[in-house]
Amino acid sequence: MAKFCIGIDLGGTFIKVALLDEQRRPTPTREFETPIHEGPDAVVAAIVASARRMVKEHGLAKGDLLGVGIGSPGPIDISEGVIITLPNIPGMDNVPLRELVSKGLGLPAVLENDANAAAYGEFIRGAGVGTANMVLLTLGTGVGSGIVVDGKILHGAHDMGGEWGHVVVQPGGEPCACGQAGCLERYSSATYLAQYATRLIREEGRDSSLSKLLDQGKTLNAKDIVDAAKAGDELAAEVWDRATYHLAVACVNISRIFDPDCVVLGGGMARAGDELLVPVRRYFRQLHWALTPVRMEIHLASLGPDAGVIGAAGVAWSGLGDGCDT
Repeated sequence: MAKFCIGIDLGGTFIKVALLDEQRRPTPTREFETPIHEGPDAVVAAIVASARRMVKEHGLAKGDLLGVGIGSPGPIDISEGVIITLPNIPGMDNVPLRELVSKGLGLPAVLENDANAAAYGEFIRGAGVGTANMVLLTLGTGVGSGIVVDGKILHGAHDMGGEWGHVVVQPGGEPCACGQAGCLERYSSATYLAQYATRLIREEGRDSSLSKLLDQGKTLNAKDIVDAAKAGDELAAEVWDRATYHLAVACVNISRIFDPDCVVLGGGMARAGDELLVPVRRYFRQLHWALTPVRMEIHLASLGPDAGVIGAAGVAWSGLGDGCDT
């Protein structure tokens, strides 16, 4: 019988679970509520119970399972398998999650950063299929990222590699919560787009159809910006254009440093489709050097919210598998 790896995507709202077979084919993803207010023991117990339920539903025995991969937000110590802290789940400080889940399931386990897991998911089953080198940028509350080089996730010397959300794209620019200034996250995340548009309207008195939403007590989001820009709102178009320009700057830097086959754009903002992709590609071509032709491609992610759980299982296959290549 075919072997499977379990994928776990630990989030502040849900624990997502899927299985991945030897051909890297995923089962449908299941979601289970994360007990965020019950402490680390309850979170670990929920992960173990969710995985066991998934295995049972598919009629598998322990002998059919190779191991489990866990994707988690961080910061985490990947080499030690320890969660250092989780801002969205209280009490998850210095938790040896890899060891605890491994003991709970009686299977070997690997722990991976959730953005890296999502990148690996797109690499093996999504927009990065057929490539050897790929970078994922997830555009949402912040800007997450993961880098795959020669089929392997890049971690760096201190497990901090691939933090593209905190690459400086505007020297001396907007202050970032990380302590730097001019970070990509402050220019191209969904959260910042909304904050910037609100600031232009409320503090600088700029005219915009978005004012009506603010007057109604609504907090703007990235979709509001996109919809207004498509309807001809000049301020919204300016805000969106600024974000896509800085995203293209980041893509040029990625091209120069890693020369990947492609950059994949994911996260909530990627739902804008061509409204995001077309201007980013246009600015990328304009900003790219003239020494060689443009070869790196830019694509939209294709796995949506399942990228992380598929990638977590894929990381387990990569770390624990029988040597078959992805």
